Parts: sequence; structure tokens; C-alpha cells
Amino acid sequence: MSVRRALLTAAAAVPLLVPLTPSEAAPPAGAISKNVEYVTNLPEVQTAISINFIGETMFVSTQTGLFSYDVTDPRAPKLLSSLPQVIWENEDVDVDAARKLVFISRDPRPIGASAGPVTSRTFPKGTIEVIDVANPRAMVVKSVVLADAWHTTTCIQKCLWLWSGGPFAYNGPVGAQPADWNGRPIFATDLRDPANPKACPVPIDLKRNDGKTDYAHDVQVDPNGVAWVSGFGGTRGYWTSGKHRNPVTGKVETADGCHPVPFGGGGTTIGRGASLMHNALHNPKYAVDRRRGDLLIGTEENVTTNCETAGRAATFDLRGSYDGSGWKNPKQRIKMLGTWTPEEQEGSSGCDSAHYFSDRGDGVLAWAFYGQGTRFLDVSDPRHIRQIGYYRPTDATTWAAYFHNGYVFVADNSRGVDVIKFTGKGRGSSKAVVAPRLVRDVTPLRFAPNGPLGWMCPTPR
Repeated sequence: MSVRRALLTAAAAVPLLVPLTPSEAAPPAGAISKNVEYVTNLPEVQTAISINFIGETMFVSTQTGLFSYDVTDPRAPKLLSSLPQVIWENEDVDVDAARKLVFISRDPRPIGASAGPVTSRTFPKGTIEVIDVANPRAMVVKSVVLADAWHTTTCIQKCLWLWSGGPFAYNGPVGAQPADWNGRPIFATDLRDPANPKACPVPIDLKRNDGKTDYAHDVQVDPNGVAWVSGFGGTRGYWTSGKHRNPVTGKVETADGCHPVPFGGGGTTIGRGASLMHNALHNPKYAVDRRRGDLLIGTEENVTTNCETAGRAATFDLRGSYDGSGWKNPKQRIKMLGTWTPEEQEGSSGCDSAHYFSDRGDGVLAWAFYGQGTRFLDVSDPRHIRQIGYYRPTDATTWAAYFHNGYVFVADNSRGVDVIKFTGKGRGSSKAVVAPRLVRDVTPLRFAPNGPLGWMCPTPR
């Protein structure tokens, strides 16, 4: 049986046994700032991991499948359909709005390696699934790409190519990764023909961590088309189209999704393995010392220590990194400007790592902090990050928060999707606020604390 047919058969075999209307219950127990309005909750997507939108259709990637919603009225989202399957982890689901495609990135690791559901017993390799969502009421698998990789998948140049990152140091059934790799780099896929994806010839973003090839976790593309690759060692940006001078070789080269040209960025961490640059955003309109384009915003996820050295929201100055030093000099570091974590704040109760965030465009970010919920941070002054709002249910396991048409859609791996509205103002005009102490942790019993990281990174039982 083909992989595509197997996926479709599995999807057809699982009935949709979920409520079709959003919850209209009172706001959840916890801490909600005055400038945040609780709107509704979608409990049927309880294991939500990531969200994206095509127009007024919302796609929610969960551990149990892909769900589509009509969010024309954000106060009453309507479930359109689901494509049930086990998905781990696809934590940054991407879409092709023009060709009406959604991309699922399935991590090949078993539960013992990734703290996620067992996927490798059925599909021993990682996959990218190209889902046709032209009719969001009947989503269909269009094609499948197999590999010993893929934790996240990101569109490059309007999805003509896909860049896939991770997982960390995975040795698949076909064979081990090279001995001199500490983790897996970016693998690119030519998707100009979505029905017939083709692998690019060589991996991308090698030798990213002090000169060693290491775990490239995720990619975010800025409005100029520069793809920013984050992982162990830092964040580096690449041109993916047009002709550009390569600062490493000194030659003018033509970039595409298989053959990018270095732009800027580099090392962000002190010491190897201390923390993971999980994801990063570059808005060319944001400035450092009134100079636009030099600000990089990123998540230093806590993976080995505590929030004193990791797990932070952080801002960086890209100045001095456009000369190729992030590729030529293994010890190069771009300057950190500021950091923020709940641990630093009065009334907080311990550490919860930063995770995914989204940008409203006026210096305000909606930032997920796992058990510490969604924090609204103003980075207008990147040296002094300020919290100007918060939404922290006591049972939160928040992975990501997304601005969309004046509302914020929160992907919570315990609660499902929460819809909230944030009315705080950006550009430094809102007062800083402090969240009250988190008195108790009522994370559902289907999770367990993850060793020394505790509830910061809960492990599904």
C-alpha cells in the first residue's frame, strides 16, 4: 500500500467525535490582564501545537490530526473538517495561500526520543505531507516526501521550496548521520510541482555551531525574502532569490531555494549546547539606535539548564554580522540587547521557557511561555523589553500565539485553542504590568514533569 493511501485510509478510519461549536464558558481560572478579553475556547483541539491561516480559514495542527475552521466570526469559529492522524510535532505549520496547500512535518522519532506520540512504528521515516485544502471541508493528501528528518517545515519564496529542520541528532533506519554532525541541518525540497516534490541536492546551513554542523530547528522568512535559520549555536539569514554578493566568497551569486546566499546573523549563545535558538523574527521596520533592519528577535529555549541562562525572550543587534563573520568565524557572536522571562518578574513562580511568538507590527509580540501562558511584550526599545499584558490560565501549556484580524489565537497543548483580544497599545505607549503569582499548577494528569525542567516542558504520559 502506498504511503498516501495508507494515510488516507487511516484518516477515514477515525470518526470525528468532537463538539462542533466553541465553548462559551466563563474565562478560565488564572491571571488575565485588564487589556486582554477572553473570547472563547475550542476544546476539541486539546492537543493543539500550531496554527496558520488562509484568508478566514484557520488550520490547527494537533497531535491527533489537522483541523480546519471558518473564523470569519472570531467569536464563534466553525469547525469545517478534520484529517485525523498522529502528528509529532509540526510545531510551526505553514501554508501556501495561493495554491491552497497546508504542510505537515512529521518527526520520525519514537516516544522515547522525542517525548511525543509513537509515529515511527507506523512510518519509520519522517514525512512532509502536502495537503490540498482548496476545499477546507474535505482536506486531501496530495503528496508525501519521506526522509530521516523533519521536525519543522517552512515555505521559501511563496512555497516554491520548503526548508525542513531537525530533529536533533536523529539516526534513522537507513543509516546514521555523519559522525561530525552534532545535529541535523536544513534539508530543502523543490515544490514547484506540488504533486512531485524533489529533494534539493545538498543540505543547507552546515557548520552553524562554533564550526560544527548542528541542530537547525526552524526557519522564519522576513518580508525581504531572507530566511532566518535558528538552532543550536544561533541564527543565520540567507537570501533565497535574486543576485547578491556572497560575503563569504566575495562573489555575486544567484540565490534560490536550493542554493541560498548568506546574508547576516551568527552565533547567539555563550558556550555550546547551553540553549537552543528556537525561532527568530526579523522585521526590517524595527530599529536599533534608530537604524532600521538591524533588530533580530528570538527565543532562546531552555533545553538543558534553567532560566538564569536560557529560556528567554531575547533581542539582538545584527550590526557587524553582514560581513560573513557568522560563517567564517566560528566564535563570532552577535550582540544581545535585552532579555525577558517570567522568572525575572516580581510575583512569578519559577521558570517557564519562551517558545513561539508572533508580531503585531507595532513592536508588540504575543509570546508563548508554556505554563506561564501568553505574554504581550513590547520590544520598541529592544534593550528594555517590557510586559504590557498577559493571559495565563492556571492549566496552560501554551506553545504559540498568533495575531489575526484583531484577535489572538492561542495554541495550547492542554486547553486547545483559546481566542482572546488584546487592546494594549504598542510603540512604547502602554505601561508595563506584572502578572500575579502562579499559585498552583494544575497541568492535566496526562502530562508529567520533564526531569529538571519540570512543568516548563511537560512530557505526555
